[in-house]
Amino acid sequence: MKKYFRIIIFAVIFILIIGFIGFQSNFFGGNKSISTEKNATPNKNKETFVRAIIIKHNSLDNRLRVTGSIIANEEVTITSEISGMITQINFQEGTNVAKGAMLVKINDADLKAQFEKLTFREELFIKREFRQKKLLEKGGVSQDEYDTGLAELNALKAEKRELEAKIAKTQVLAPFSGTIGLRQISQGAYINAGTSIAKLVNTDKLKVEFSVPEKYIMKLKNGQKCIIKFGENETKYEANIYAIEPKLNINTRTLTAKAWLNSATNDLKPGAFVKVEIIWDTFEKAIEIPTYALIPDIDAPKIYQYKNGKAVNKIVKIGIRSAETVQIEEGIAENDTIIISGIMNLRPNIPVKLLEVK
Repeated sequence: MKKYFRIIIFAVIFILIIGFIGFQSNFFGGNKSISTEKNATPNKNKETFVRAIIIKHNSLDNRLRVTGSIIANEEVTITSEISGMITQINFQEGTNVAKGAMLVKINDADLKAQFEKLTFREELFIKREFRQKKLLEKGGVSQDEYDTGLAELNALKAEKRELEAKIAKTQVLAPFSGTIGLRQISQGAYINAGTSIAKLVNTDKLKVEFSVPEKYIMKLKNGQKCIIKFGENETKYEANIYAIEPKLNINTRTLTAKAWLNSATNDLKPGAFVKVEIIWDTFEKAIEIPTYALIPDIDAPKIYQYKNGKAVNKIVKIGIRSAETVQIEEGIAENDTIIISGIMNLRPNIPVKLLEVK
């Protein structure tokens, strides 16, 4: 048994020695391979394939993009000034009504009865005042008696005028021409003063209401042109600012303005959400490049220009920036060729080959 144990122990030791020798060989051989790879130098003359554009001048608008809402030329909620039962509804929902048209009639029978009663009393007081005036001229009554009778007559006339006003208020009239909306009442219903009857909207002209951030308030002026975009296709309309709120909104630090929509359209309705572009300035000869062609840098932004088969690194000064393009104010000129692809693989003055030039 001891002999067999010795044989097994020697075999295990032999296997471990062989394994250790093999491991050492692979380890040093691997390092040598890695070292060889590290010492291999890249081919500096290998060309990088890129795409480029040729710079051309174009017209560029300096604009601010905000959101806004379409509002009607005039809009009001029709209400009654007095309480009473509705006896007539003289409009059809969704139709046009003229200014001054009677929309709703409220029961005025009791008011007319009171008015008739005051009319009889007024006739009596007029006759009494006439007689007292004649007697005053002859000394038959004192001045105080006459003045008291005249005051009672004038008070009655004032009461009658007040009643006339109440009777007039039983007719709810359209304050301006427009389209009447859905009615909120029914004939025979009793309504209180201030009860909503329907909305009246005038859309002969439409307005756009929007707000701009505080830092732009010095640029905002009456008469400025705006581009209004609406819908999925962003159909464009023109508008001009006509009114600016004199005070900033203290909660949002924005300034509200309104603009007239220049063209009549059935596509836009009051309350619609729209995009508003306010045009501050227009540059007739501007240079623009795609934003992805610009290289941000701590010192200054840069671009790569294609020149004599190489990528030349140039510092530029940027101006107006959008999601797609950026204006270059200094650093490049018209007809320069600017590299727009493979930017991350480029180094100054390395050889490049153009795949496409636009």
